[in-house]
Amino acid sequence: MKKFLKWFGIVIVSLVVIVVIGFKSIESRMLPSAPFVEMTPPHAPDYASENYWASHSNKQDTSDLIAANANVNADLADKPVDVFFIHSTGYVGPGGWNSNMAHANSETQSLQYMLSSMASAFNGCCRIYAPNYRQAHLAAFNNEDTASSFAALDLAYSDVERAFDYFITHINDGRPFMIVGHSQGTLHGLRLLANRVDKTALKEQLVASYTIGYWLPMNMFERTFKNIELCGSAEQTECIVSYDTFGEGGGMSAGIRHWYPEGWETTAIGNTACVNPLSWTTSTQKVSADLHQGAFPVEFKRTLLDMVLAKNPEYVFEALPDLSANLTWAKCDNNGALHIAEQFDNAFSNHLNNQDKSYHVLDYSLFYGNLRRNAIDRSNAYLRKNSDELKQ
Repeated sequence: MKKFLKWFGIVIVSLVVIVVIGFKSIESRMLPSAPFVEMTPPHAPDYASENYWASHSNKQDTSDLIAANANVNADLADKPVDVFFIHSTGYVGPGGWNSNMAHANSETQSLQYMLSSMASAFNGCCRIYAPNYRQAHLAAFNNEDTASSFAALDLAYSDVERAFDYFITHINDGRPFMIVGHSQGTLHGLRLLANRVDKTALKEQLVASYTIGYWLPMNMFERTFKNIELCGSAEQTECIVSYDTFGEGGGMSAGIRHWYPEGWETTAIGNTACVNPLSWTTSTQKVSADLHQGAFPVEFKRTLLDMVLAKNPEYVFEALPDLSANLTWAKCDNNGALHIAEQFDNAFSNHLNNQDKSYHVLDYSLFYGNLRRNAIDRSNAYLRKNSDELKQ
């Protein structure tokens, strides 16, 4: 028996060692293999080609989907506003510091859920345009090689800026627009607002910017933005909506990398912007679930094996789940985190595994109904305001 236990122990230790070595091997395969300056960047996209637009008014895609039980009575039939949507991070390797945007890659599958669960919230008011871009590797947000990380983010942003310039020059035709993003998309969206909108005539066309899920420091309204403000009401225009969702008691656990006009910085935790998506104010009062207009769970069709093999499973979302209303209350805390009721034993509960209780990937879908209606309301407010100004 002792001999058996001895050998059993050896087997267990060996299996643990194999698992650890296997994990390290996978991690090594997924991370960039060299500094940014030693790698050749992927080929730059040409935004004159619709092939480089994940969503476009001339294409049918998952941003066109509408939940079966969504209230569409207030939808704007003529879609008088454009949305420039910047998707979040789907690229986790293997490869270099930036995605090469190949359709066969696993991050292409991530675009499907981003368009269906985020961008589609704006199809009640707007035509949606979403450029595919050489997004930075997920490692760019926490890798110790900051020079490579920032270079990868700069390259990704350069694509977003060129896509926006093409959009304004060749597509938009002077229509009102929104800039919408999440996570990495929000990081680039905020920089785009600073460089292309805030101090230019384009600010007059800005309905609002829903730049969500990237911990917007309040000092950006002093250091980066001179004219654009944080939204403080449901119908305010030319402003920014920002929030980051956590379960009750959760919050940010580390500093975040941000771009300022002076360069890149890692900002400290706390004092970030929070616009409550149930009230559309910055108040720290808890807002009742009675005002929650509907959420739906996100389906992730990309597996860990797909990521390791850099394989696109080619799953196409054909319908959105029904919206579940009155799911949660919401409250902005004094540091800028948006707290919600913790979800147990439902389709949302598996997103509380992290110690910080982050609902990051559900920032949009948890408040999908509210976002959908507010995009319509802000569009109407912008159109009324500008119509009244033209009459004067």
